Amino acid sequence: MRSPNQPDKSDKPDKLDKPDKPDRGPNRSIRPNRPNRMRRGKILYSLVLVMMLAGLAPLLVTSTLLIEQNREALALSEELLQLDQTRTIAKQARLYLQSMHDQVVGIAQAFGIGDSPGVVAARISRVSAGEDLIDYVQGGSHVLSITVYDPQGEGAYAGYDLSDEQVGEYFRRSFVEGMSGRHYVSPPYVSEAMLDTVVVVSAPIMASGNVAGVVSVLISLQPIQEMVEVKSNLGREVYVVDGSGRLVVHSNRETLFTRPDFSDKVMVRAFQESSGYESRLVSFELDRGEPMVGTYTSIGDRSSDVAFLRTLDWGAIVQARQEDVYYAVTEMSRGSYWAVFYSAVFAAILAFVFAGRLSQPIARLAEGARRLAAGDFSRDIEVTSRNEIGELADTFNLMKAEIKSYIQRLQKAAEENKQMFMGAVSSLAAAIDAKDPYTRGHSERVSNFAERIASELGLPEREVEVVRISALMHDVGKIGIEDKILGKEGPLTDHEYEIMKTHPVKGAVIMEQVPQLKEMIPGMKYHHENVNGTGYPEGLRGDEIPLTAKIVSVADCFDAMTTNRPYQKAMDITYVLERMRSFVGKKFDRDVVEALIKAYEEGLIRPNMPTRQTVSFVSPEPKTPAVVATGHRR
Repeated sequence: MRSPNQPDKSDKPDKLDKPDKPDRGPNRSIRPNRPNRMRRGKILYSLVLVMMLAGLAPLLVTSTLLIEQNREALALSEELLQLDQTRTIAKQARLYLQSMHDQVVGIAQAFGIGDSPGVVAARISRVSAGEDLIDYVQGGSHVLSITVYDPQGEGAYAGYDLSDEQVGEYFRRSFVEGMSGRHYVSPPYVSEAMLDTVVVVSAPIMASGNVAGVVSVLISLQPIQEMVEVKSNLGREVYVVDGSGRLVVHSNRETLFTRPDFSDKVMVRAFQESSGYESRLVSFELDRGEPMVGTYTSIGDRSSDVAFLRTLDWGAIVQARQEDVYYAVTEMSRGSYWAVFYSAVFAAILAFVFAGRLSQPIARLAEGARRLAAGDFSRDIEVTSRNEIGELADTFNLMKAEIKSYIQRLQKAAEENKQMFMGAVSSLAAAIDAKDPYTRGHSERVSNFAERIASELGLPEREVEVVRISALMHDVGKIGIEDKILGKEGPLTDHEYEIMKTHPVKGAVIMEQVPQLKEMIPGMKYHHENVNGTGYPEGLRGDEIPLTAKIVSVADCFDAMTTNRPYQKAMDITYVLERMRSFVGKKFDRDVVEALIKAYEEGLIRPNMPTRQTVSFVSPEPKTPAVVATGHRR
């Protein structure tokens, strides 16, 4: 063995003699995996849940079915109700318009009695401004004004004195249409002055088949307005629009004067797209996502004998929020759910009471199983139930006693096997040390030093044990080195040095045959590696070197420098520690060297520590592991 002061040689062993690299593993030993324990709930909760589901599920399902059936029934009822409302409004509006139209035609026919153009012209000219026509606009009549024109557009007028330009335009147009022999009904017009919606209706005055004049009447749609107001119950919005989407009447009278154009409404667009001659139920949503349901019906009648009714493009529309329509169902749902809630509370209380009687013995069994798993065999499980659970508890207690006895036998056998194995390992290490006259007790001391360093680094107990045995066996490969090389007093030749460098690999090959020492092989094989890559057998550097090997390397060098040898005396401890620090970054890692020094300062390590006769596990207090990397060769 060479002095620690002898320069390192970086020549590698011959590649033919170099075995394939086994898996060195990470710098830290791999801890055994613990089973992944899923979080489990208590059986009490499961029993309570089952009992509640068994009791409440039928109630909940029944309530839900009843609610859905009532919702469907209400939906059908609402559909029929809205259809009935729109059809009623359409029918009454149609009858009202036809009645007013028939009155105008009757007035025109009254002026045309005699069928003589001269007589009719004279009759029209005799009509004074208001005196002869005033009866038509009094007595609760819905005629707001009446005008009788002669062929020159002159005539008498009675009723409201309107200066509204739009109404005047409708009267002029009615005259033109009447002189052409056609009946006329104007578009609806919302008059703010009269706070009403009005239309102009006209009919020609005929004499001998020729037009002798025109009767134009301004008619109020107040009866239709009152009708839609009556129909607007339960939050329903009822209104009438013309074919262009202009509002005719509305259940909220103020709406007439704030937003008369309804052409952008969903129901109005649906009515317009239907060509205005059918009834239909429409479900839709407002811009703010509020669900609605609505119905429309055409007021015009293609089968009517009255020409203007066949082309009338007005429509009656009813719409409502589903929330209002299904209010009864909502209230029933709320009541049902509260009933389910109270039932659930009551059922939960009962379930906890009765399920507890079943779950408590099971909980005792589970607790006993946990104590058994933790190695506590001191207490039996006490279950007084006289059912299958009580029988299970008795069987469990019997099983516990059998397991306890079996484990005790296994522990005794395991301890005996361990002592035999570790005794064999220690004997082999002692035999190797005995082969080299200069290193008696070296392996035991290195093992002790490495164990203290690993503990100082805060490694787990299992890893400390791996480090200790690795250090104990680190020179086992010297069994394959000739005695003349091991016992040589002077410096080794280059050839002898190369042979000496093979002992880590030889030791790894020997120990590969022992499965129990698989974790120790990296520490044995690589304890002569240096962090700067100048070591052997593979020239590893830095973190490539296993942590176990780094610790064994430092402990090996410390013992070599503090032990008397024929070729050198033990060095002063202060010098040794300074020397060890000087190797940091070259041979050793800083953390491992500092752990050695700290262990020395704490009195855990002393040069030439006595060897132990027995091998046992060390249980240091856990510390935070330090990441280290080192390696050296003496």
